[in-house]
Amino acid sequence: DARAALAALTATLGAPRAGHGTAALVSEIRAEKFAAFHTRAGCDERPIRPERIIATLQKLLPDDAVVVADPGTPCPYFSAYYQWRGSGRRFITNRAHGALGYALAAAIGAQHGRPDKKCVAVMGDGSFAMACGELETLVRLRLPITLVVISNAVFGWIKAGQKAGFGERYYSVDFSPTDHAAVAAAFGLESWRVTEPEKLEGALGKALASGAPSLVDIVTQPLQDAEAPVSEWIA
Repeated sequence: DARAALAALTATLGAPRAGHGTAALVSEIRAEKFAAFHTRAGCDERPIRPERIIATLQKLLPDDAVVVADPGTPCPYFSAYYQWRGSGRRFITNRAHGALGYALAAAIGAQHGRPDKKCVAVMGDGSFAMACGELETLVRLRLPITLVVISNAVFGWIKAGQKAGFGERYYSVDFSPTDHAAVAAAFGLESWRVTEPEKLEGALGKALASGAPSLVDIVTQPLQDAEAPVSEWIA
């Protein structure tokens, strides 16, 4: 029930500060959250921070774009920071199921469902490895989908969980780096590999403007080292 949910949310927020209503308190909390986000998004460190990817896509994508995000690194960052403008279903993810490799195939379905909109699939490199055979489908159907690979050579969500909950006793979460742009090019996609933050916007802009299947491989900060918006890790 919406009334019960709002009452619980108000109780969780606590008593409004002196001279402020609940709406003002929410605005303050939101401003604090996004101030920290924009600081990290503007960072020029290498590997590229995930926040910079979100901020760049927010800048470049049209308001009616459809984004499909795999579990792992993409899902929490889009859920927490990407600001959807307007109503309608524009964000698709299967976070609760944790099924890596979902985004590529789901984006193909989304593009067929909304052929006049820009569709983007964002995935980790673990997800890419589980679904990259569908690149052939993408090229054969000539769908103008842009794929964004967050490349850090790790099953990031699992490794971050092992760090937070198991004393950094890592097991079976690291794998060899792959040049995903080269793999995509072999399938016939237009592709870019980005290692420098200052080149990210240019590469994503070219990929999004392409009328053909495209992929941008971004060498990114590993999730276990990032300041991910996941409550159990923050705690």
